[in-house]
Amino acid sequence: MAPNSLFPASITINYNTGFSLHKMTLPIKQWAGPSTGHDGGTVLNWMDAQADVDDMIQGFVDVLLPFWPNTTTFLSYTVYTYATEDSPARPQVSLPVVTGAGSGGATIPAAQATFNFKTDLFGTFKLVMLDAKVSSDFGPISALVSPANDNEIAVRDYLMADEWGFSGRDNSQIAVLNKITYTLNEKLRAEYRLD
Repeated sequence: MAPNSLFPASITINYNTGFSLHKMTLPIKQWAGPSTGHDGGTVLNWMDAQADVDDMIQGFVDVLLPFWPNTTTFLSYTVYTYATEDSPARPQVSLPVVTGAGSGGATIPAAQATFNFKTDLFGTFKLVMLDAKVSSDFGPISALVSPANDNEIAVRDYLMADEWGFSGRDNSQIAVLNKITYTLNEKLRAEYRLD
């Protein structure tokens, strides 16, 4: 397999934070095309069953909403497939996200939150959220404690759930959250003319 390949499939989720349009790309397991009752197709989950892609993404967006205020809206998602590890992406289906707007408090422009995971084959998986909520001191979080970190726990548990088909770029299951880190994205700061 090519290093960091998105093969066999990935999903890109598009969102608007009020500061800019952004997207996040998430590797997934094997995708099957749309069928009756599955407008976004299905993905092979970690129980070797087919999971509805639209349900998977709408539910994922639901757990992301607390990380942005109501000025952030999730717009759409697109499924891409790859013929081989080295092949270019081929868009397959694009659908709107109907979950709605963010439900959290104010955010800092150009702030970045990164969830750093390990897969069960010791690969990496990163979830990057732009213009999102950060810790009060920009310090990393390595231990999640309820109720203070209930939103982070929900994201962790959703990505690692057997019933969905999220995967690392090594085609293995997301197994453990190492830490959540926060920073200011210098490229975005320049784009927003904050420097």
